[in-house]
Amino acid sequence: MNYVFDIDGTLTPSRQLINPSFKLFFLEWIRNRDVYLISGSDYPKSEEQVGKEVLHAVKGCFNTAGNVYYVKGELIYRQDWEGPQDLIDLLESFLEHSSYPIKAGNHIEKRIGMINFSIVGRNCTLEQRNAYNLYDHENQERARLRKTIMEQFPDIEVSIGGQISIDIYPVGKNKSQIIRNIKGPIHFFGDKTMEGGNDYDLAKKLHSPPNKVTQVQNWEETMQILKKL
Repeated sequence: MNYVFDIDGTLTPSRQLINPSFKLFFLEWIRNRDVYLISGSDYPKSEEQVGKEVLHAVKGCFNTAGNVYYVKGELIYRQDWEGPQDLIDLLESFLEHSSYPIKAGNHIEKRIGMINFSIVGRNCTLEQRNAYNLYDHENQERARLRKTIMEQFPDIEVSIGGQISIDIYPVGKNKSQIIRNIKGPIHFFGDKTMEGGNDYDLAKKLHSPPNKVTQVQNWEETMQILKKL
């Protein structure tokens, strides 16, 4: 069995560092197992969050929804994509017309193979991040943005990732694309496996045996489940 773990919300708090005691446990757990990591963020952010030791202990790390793949720090492949200008214009319009009052900066982040967009901005503090996440939970702003983009751009997919942002990429270039690079059955752990979440496309393709999907709420739940495997 191959084990694939989302990072944000599954192995770490969203965009924060892995818990030191969980890191020690996870390093021991993955020994002699085929383990891969998958994230919507880029490789430097993954290295910051889980550390080089973890990234070199797993079989490989897929970043930016699988558009980049690293093995022990070495780049294996990358798939570039530049979003069309009318998409960028639409995102800027979202930002201008959003009623959310805090705009912290770094709202449109171009990554390899995708664009990450946030109304509050990726430069926000942890307090601002949590406040926007609560606002979005109550107002479903990200879900509305996702719907609008996909209606206007039928060749583009959008998923809701982390606490504050949406991930935007060409149709088919979501996390499910990593399956072709992994031989054998997969047990996937993620926190956003519901429809619209950025783990959904991968989870949807793995729901039939011998594959398995486990949705978790946080890294603590991940740790408790792994202790029983």
